[in-house]
Amino acid sequence: MTNQATAIAKTILAHLKASGQMDLVGNVVDALKNSSEYKNSGSHVVVTSAMALDASELKGIKNYLSKSVSESYELVEIVDSSLVAGFTLQINDTFIDASVLGKINSVQNKLTAKD
Repeated sequence: MTNQATAIAKTILAHLKASGQMDLVGNVVDALKNSSEYKNSGSHVVVTSAMALDASELKGIKNYLSKSVSESYELVEIVDSSLVAGFTLQINDTFIDASVLGKINSVQNKLTAKD
């Protein structure tokens, strides 16, 4: 991510956090992903984590991506504390949810599903 994009992302996240609207992070990401600038800029992988990832965690994700994504990509990092722990990956049209919130939602859906 460029310095300008990083500054903008930090500003958006700070505003959402200050206004108590961190639940809107997904909406912001969706809006950005649907913008023409994003769509015309090549492949992106969005990693959203409950807290900032350290170098070894990022290295593990990048190793996984080098095996899974054939083309070059830009890794976009987002912090969303509502995930509780873990992370999600959005790779083009593929969504991988390795978050505690995702597990909780999965269990909740199974418990409330009608047979």
